[in-house]
Amino acid sequence: MLILIDKILDYTYDIVVAIAMIYSIYLWVKKGYTAKQKYFFLYLVAVFIVDVLGLVFIRKAFKIHQTYLFFPFIIFSILYFRYFYIQDYKTKKDHYFLNAIAAISVGMSLYFQFSIGFPKFNNNVFLMMILFFLLASLQWFLYIIRFVDEQNITVKQSFWVSFALLFWSIFALFRMYLGTWLYNYNQDIFNVINFLFSICNIMMYSFFIKGLRCVDYNVLRTFNSFKK
Repeated sequence: MLILIDKILDYTYDIVVAIAMIYSIYLWVKKGYTAKQKYFFLYLVAVFIVDVLGLVFIRKAFKIHQTYLFFPFIIFSILYFRYFYIQDYKTKKDHYFLNAIAAISVGMSLYFQFSIGFPKFNNNVFLMMILFFLLASLQWFLYIIRFVDEQNITVKQSFWVSFALLFWSIFALFRMYLGTWLYNYNQDIFNVINFLFSICNIMMYSFFIKGLRCVDYNVLRTFNSFKK
């Protein structure tokens, strides 16, 4: 029964990621939205290649270790969301903070991974991505509180992306730090946590789809009256 549920969640995740990617490509090809969706289709294509195709086809076809897929993807994810968020910020201190956490996250990821060597994967690299997502999404929420504009927050793509990243990163931290202990203490609880994390992954990309549906409302550099 648990194996069946796990399979269903895996297939559901693949389908949701595929829908998000296809919709983002539709916005790009059919409507010509590239900068307006902040090139989100690039990130979703990368997710689809690494998470969906990578596990099933690429690793088996080319006989490569998953680290060679996941490590570049994590670096790309940090750099992409640095680009995604900096489009909204008009203050220098917000630019500095975002650039700083991105540089630290990438730098520490490179240090951790190369210190242990390939193909073994250093879990601290995953931690760096989680912390970057957490800090970057919190920064956006604090920014939007400081600089309120006339647009409803729920029609902003950045709101849904930030909510998704914040939601996912909190759960990912919980799973990462308690996972080993729970596995040794009670494997049934550990399995439940894994199922919940799979649901969390599905919800994150569902929020991304909701954000893409707001792209028509996207106004790049909305806060152009603030020059601090």
